[in-house]
Formats: sequence, structure tokens, C-alpha cells
Amino acid sequence: MRLVRHDQLVPSIRPPHSIVLLVGREDHTPPASFGGATCVATLDCIAVATLSPVDGPTAVSIVPTAGDRELVTLAELMIESEGQVTVRDVLHRDHDAMGVEPGPVEVRVLANAAVEPDEVVFVVRPGS
Repeated sequence: MRLVRHDQLVPSIRPPHSIVLLVGREDHTPPASFGGATCVATLDCIAVATLSPVDGPTAVSIVPTAGDRELVTLAELMIESEGQVTVRDVLHRDHDAMGVEPGPVEVRVLANAAVEPDEVVFVVRPGS
């Protein structure tokens, strides 16, 4: 299953361990634990706990603007980037990417549910 957003196919994946990452550096540092939260981050990596892959796929996308969908804001964060942000799973497989300016990048993490979402949207814009 793939969602279509603004005439663009949105990757639908079954992330291992129910975790999706947005990384700003190739040699990133993932969070050590979730501590009960759905979304956590380090200086260069955001992790989101998603729907179990056994229960179905998760649509994940990177966009420059939020659009008009009714989604829950999980977090508003800043990460460091080398010039690209990439959606990865914990097995280091890339699923989506967006070029950005190197340096700080603002990321708003949206989802269709506050817990175990099956749709995650990373709204990425240059940091200030």
C-alpha cells in the first residue's frame, strides 16, 4: 500500500523493530531508548516508534511543508545535517531522502496517531 500526497507516492514500509529513523549524517548516533515516548532524538537522528510490522505497513515521508492533513504533532526538533536527511530503518536501509543545506535543520514530526502511528511525516526546513 502506498499513499499519494500532492501527486507523489509515499513510501510504505514495514520497519524492523517498529522504528523509523530520520538521520542527518551518515555516521549518526541513534537514541539509546524511547523512555516511553513515541518520538525521541539525538543531535543528528530522530527515532519514531511506529505500528508493528506484523500489524501492517507504515507510510513515511519527508516534505518541505505540512499540507492540510489532520495529523498529530509528535515533536518539533532540530538536527544537524551534512546536506541530506534520510529516512532509514534500524537495519540501515534507506527509504526516502531530501536534500537540505548542511548545518542545523528544523524538523516537525507529524503522525496520524500519538502512539504506534502507521503514517509518519517529517516536515523539514532549514534551521535558523
